[in-house]
Amino acid sequence: MKYNLLFFTLILISNYSFSQILPSYHAVYHKPDGIIESNLILHLDASNINSLNENDLTIWNDLSSSNNNFSIKNGSVSYSSEGGGSLEFDGYDYFCINPISNFNSTNLTISLWIKVTNVTNRVGVLAQSSRTPTDITNEFQFKVKSSNGKLNFWDHDGSYGFGSTLSNNSTYENPNIWKYVTFTKDGTSGKYYINNSFNGSTTADHNVNYGLDWFCIGRDYRHDSSMPSGKSNRYGFEGYISTVYIYSSTQTSDQITQNYNATKSRYGH
Repeated sequence: MKYNLLFFTLILISNYSFSQILPSYHAVYHKPDGIIESNLILHLDASNINSLNENDLTIWNDLSSSNNNFSIKNGSVSYSSEGGGSLEFDGYDYFCINPISNFNSTNLTISLWIKVTNVTNRVGVLAQSSRTPTDITNEFQFKVKSSNGKLNFWDHDGSYGFGSTLSNNSTYENPNIWKYVTFTKDGTSGKYYINNSFNGSTTADHNVNYGLDWFCIGRDYRHDSSMPSGKSNRYGFEGYISTVYIYSSTQTSDQITQNYNATKSRYGH
């Protein structure tokens, strides 16, 4: 009996001690059941201690097998308990990787949980470009466009692929709440989803093969040297980003719904 009591006491002490060394804002992380992992080439999660460390907010590590780890390139983000754990962007800070691995320019799914807090300007969520004021390369961006309240995927290789029909893309109503936003690309066919609902489609004039350098989160495609104090993020993201999923395949509506249902409770959906 006394040995059982001693064993139980040691377990209590051990559990208490372990809880004291966990980062204060992170819950013990378990990958959500039901997340589709086939063709997943990027998985960032600000609530996961293996993806983000509270003592080093300059690195955002990939949880997929591709090891696409992002580094802060401008400004400094803040950690927030919003959405069960997220990064707060102020419109100037952003993360990049150069290059990104296993990215597919033809078949693609981009999904993020975001909470936009300012859409005075268009809000760049995710982009790829090595553009300078004198150099235009194959590039794309996924943004919330304030002028017409749309989600928009735009790409370019000297002429537009997607992007020539902005007014017919999708709607993005009621910012300041958490939304699961998705764009799927199947060659020249693109579709938008908000949460688990189809939200519009678009057709490209031609397929753009993207360069894979300077793939960034929290900004649009442009470096702009005119920004004050060296802040080179024109139309940067203002708000919260908690998770990012990128697949090298075109997900179906059912697959998008599966991922949404697997994660929605964290955001009060």
